[in-house]
Amino acid sequence: MDKQKLYKKANEKVLIKPTLVFGLISVFVLLFSCKKELPPISKKKVEFPTRTLINANIINKDSGRISGNLRSPLIEEYTTVDSPYTIFRKGLNLDFYQKGSVKPGYFQADWAKLSDVTGLYEGRGNVIIVNEKGDSLKSEQLFWNKKNKTVYTSKEVYLISKEGDSLTAKNGLQATDDLETYTLFNNQGFKYVDDNQKF
Repeated sequence: MDKQKLYKKANEKVLIKPTLVFGLISVFVLLFSCKKELPPISKKKVEFPTRTLINANIINKDSGRISGNLRSPLIEEYTTVDSPYTIFRKGLNLDFYQKGSVKPGYFQADWAKLSDVTGLYEGRGNVIIVNEKGDSLKSEQLFWNKKNKTVYTSKEVYLISKEGDSLTAKNGLQATDDLETYTLFNNQGFKYVDDNQKF
């Protein structure tokens, strides 16, 4: 019987060894045979607003007098980036007051961006500027340099005076923000004249 017990133990040891080896090989194959592809890492920075204002009405004052009244449903300020800026994703309406003027000028756009460093406004979609005299400018895109007091665009623009005169510039314009002086590119228009006016 001792021989039989020894024989059984030898067979058990032999049976265990192949099972153990097979188990280790299958675990190794399972772990290292399947490569899970990782999604590519995006190198694009995602910027989040530093401050968000909802239904904002901001009044700016300079030396005790109102210089501007800005209204917007949503304002997002990004101040922690290299060039800080403010986005008006849902549009803006801005009344701006020139010194010595009682009636404000007006700036409106469906979307706008203000660069805090350069003082440059960019308006897109239904952009309208009305000066204190009532002359207006309309375009789909317009840049307003607040520091230099100029406006410009390369898009089609319409100038309409308070008297009803109209000019269209197919390739844009450069103008002062009070619309006193301007240069139109590829322009056309009409002017109302009195019957008694001589040429």
